[in-house]
Amino acid sequence: MPRKKQKVDTIEEIETTIKLLCDQSNNHMKVREYYKALTGYNQALELNSTDINALISRSKCYLLLGEPSRALQDAETALGEDKNNIRAIYQKAESLYYLGQFEQSLMFFHRGLRARPELDLFRLGVQKTQEAIENTIGTKTRSAQPLAAAKNSVSRKSGDNTPKSQTLNSSRPQVGRQKPTKADLERRNARKLLGELCVDKEYLEKLLLHPDLVRADTNTENISALAKEAVCFLNKRQEFWRQQRPCTALPNHKNLPNDAIPKWF
Repeated sequence: MPRKKQKVDTIEEIETTIKLLCDQSNNHMKVREYYKALTGYNQALELNSTDINALISRSKCYLLLGEPSRALQDAETALGEDKNNIRAIYQKAESLYYLGQFEQSLMFFHRGLRARPELDLFRLGVQKTQEAIENTIGTKTRSAQPLAAAKNSVSRKSGDNTPKSQTLNSSRPQVGRQKPTKADLERRNARKLLGELCVDKEYLEKLLLHPDLVRADTNTENISALAKEAVCFLNKRQEFWRQQRPCTALPNHKNLPNDAIPKWF
């Protein structure tokens, strides 16, 4: 009998420790210390790998760190423990959205909306996912419309075999334009996605190529490792925003109505 009582106390202590670690990590999340929060969630899941609250919280943390694949894994593990958990359904829908799997994401947003129609969170999720799908499909149709319009305008002018645009172009001097290279296009995209952080990224990349950087490394401070870590983080953030760019319905949680996200979510 005493042994059984001791076992129950041990389980209670583990649950208390998990709750304490998750509460500390949640506080780190509020001040955007995501890596510290991730460490706490990892420690909690080492004690119990199937704790639903820790899994869902870590999934949210992974999304904010720009790692939707890992966020999806945690959400699916949580749903394996409780298939009707509304927070896990939302996390899976969000993870699929940021992975660009808009059709599957829409399915889970609809599933959450059917279960909890009073939550604006799922209604807005359906809206932004539908817009993402329309934007993805619409790019092909929009690119075909100008070509069709040009053909129709030429066919209407039966009296003049030479299109007007061609005569105008022939009268103007041809100025050779140099096509942007792949590196130029990547740099432009990075500036659009990272904004001011793109300058920091370019500086760190040049710093890593500097021949004297190795000499600057010391036993107490490895500048090369810190620079590589910073570049790796910025690359992840760039990829994160690149996946988010197709949709404009819900850019971030700051634009949500006050009642869209309940306090318990």
